Amino acid sequence: MNTNLFANDFPFTGLFQRQAGTLEAAVKQLASILQDFTTVPDQCVRISALVTEGDTTFRQIERELSLTFIQPLDREDIRELNRAFQRALQAVGAVSSRIGLYGFREVQKGAAAQAACLAEIVTEIAPLLKIVIRTGDGAANCERVRKLKKEADSFILVGLGEIYESAGDGVGNLLEALKWSQIYDRLDAATSCLEHVVNVLEGIILKKV
Repeated sequence: MNTNLFANDFPFTGLFQRQAGTLEAAVKQLASILQDFTTVPDQCVRISALVTEGDTTFRQIERELSLTFIQPLDREDIRELNRAFQRALQAVGAVSSRIGLYGFREVQKGAAAQAACLAEIVTEIAPLLKIVIRTGDGAANCERVRKLKKEADSFILVGLGEIYESAGDGVGNLLEALKWSQIYDRLDAATSCLEHVVNVLEGIILKKV
């Protein structure tokens, strides 16, 4: 039988719950930015603070992992999950920093819709983490994430098509289109990172079956 790394003997339960909460807060803050541009600088600062908080938790998990005697395969599960959370937070931070840098005047509907998908995906992470800690198979959560990922992919294609169609011949419009294409690219990366967190959690759950 595999060691339960989320039992009371180990410190990982609270640390990963904290990391999941930080990631969810950052994604929802990003979705809020792409619904309303009126307070972009303040919201970007909040996301940056959440990314820093996540980095601190990442280092705490790595430190605890180095101090805890567990089997190599279990150690790799913890390390992969920790890194998946960190990459996801950094990907969200990358979107936020570009939005803060580019000074957009209007929100692209496709980008707002994709960010909303991200916010829905991230709500499935905490329930999956609870399943890892306790019991269950998480199949419904994972299936929902995969459907949302496909939906987010479609928003990217539609959104990119719209920005290049509206770019026209003007240099200013073309520059705006290029900026938004970078936002879409980073939103896509963030979506993939969130999906990877879910995939890692699913892998750990399947090992318990």
